[in-house]
Amino acid sequence: MALAAAFAFSLGLALVLTPLATRLAWAVGFLDHPEARKLHTAATALLGGVAVFVAALGGWLATRAWVAAGPEREALTLLAGAFVALVLGVWDDRFGMRPSVKLVGQATAGVLLLGSGAMPDLGLPALIAVPLLLVALIALMNAVNFLDNMNGMVGGLAAISLTAFALHSVARGATGTAAAQLALAGACVGFLPYNFPRASIFLGDAGSLLLGYSLGASAVLACHGPAHVWGRLGAGLMLGYPAFDMIFVVVNRLREGRKLYVGGQDHTNHRLASVIRCPKKTVMLLWLSGAALSASGLVVLSLDRPMPALLLLALWTLLFLWSGTRLSRVPVVSKATS
Repeated sequence: MALAAAFAFSLGLALVLTPLATRLAWAVGFLDHPEARKLHTAATALLGGVAVFVAALGGWLATRAWVAAGPEREALTLLAGAFVALVLGVWDDRFGMRPSVKLVGQATAGVLLLGSGAMPDLGLPALIAVPLLLVALIALMNAVNFLDNMNGMVGGLAAISLTAFALHSVARGATGTAAAQLALAGACVGFLPYNFPRASIFLGDAGSLLLGYSLGASAVLACHGPAHVWGRLGAGLMLGYPAFDMIFVVVNRLREGRKLYVGGQDHTNHRLASVIRCPKKTVMLLWLSGAALSASGLVVLSLDRPMPALLLLALWTLLFLWSGTRLSRVPVVSKATS
């Protein structure tokens, strides 16, 4: 009951705070203005990420006294790193930031997580495991940031995945972590009515980096549940779509000789939308895909056995390869954002 309250409180707070954040953004000029490479045609508020974080923090604090202690340190680490990612994104949204500086900030959030005792035992030497996980965290933050290119895309996918991670946290006894994850998920759901299907406010880099970090940190923490590497593969499977989209974009841009950081309407969801001819249906279809990936990941995490892990990984790998091959043939239209 208390865990459900964390979700509900955060959802309610987001419904109230998001319009206030929209008004504040207009008052102080914190806006995303239309450009040739962007999809929107009117200036739009950019403080959605701040509204999501404040709502999640408020919902978590409101229910913290009711939730069994669990690994409270995990929850604090999750939210502290999310705050670092949020501040980094707010600065980038307002003033811009060189890619190298942004990478340093993302690495700082990752080090905060891994240095807090959240580092799982991957069966590898620390000199290999720590840099490997740090690179994976930074890559995921950027993958989610890249994917924030269509109304409702990141908010919906994050809500689904964070709810799934919360279910696993409950299963392993980490109720404090589950409350934080459900608070973040609830805040995303409360934000969506203002961002989907039409947007009066965007997450901005602040929101996409915040959610990218939260998803990556949740995957790292989930690796403490299963005893074997087979189960831990499920944590990565739950984040399969952002990873697939980033690999798809990187491969195609390198093949075409384009710069990786230059925006374009060449993401998988852009190409899929041009086939379906409806961005709203595209986003809802990808939410469904995210739910299927999350369910598959939960199965792998809970069973912690080689056969289901290998079968599901093979199935999704083949599906991604087939989808990537088909989507790479879809023509890219010019007006877009990364």
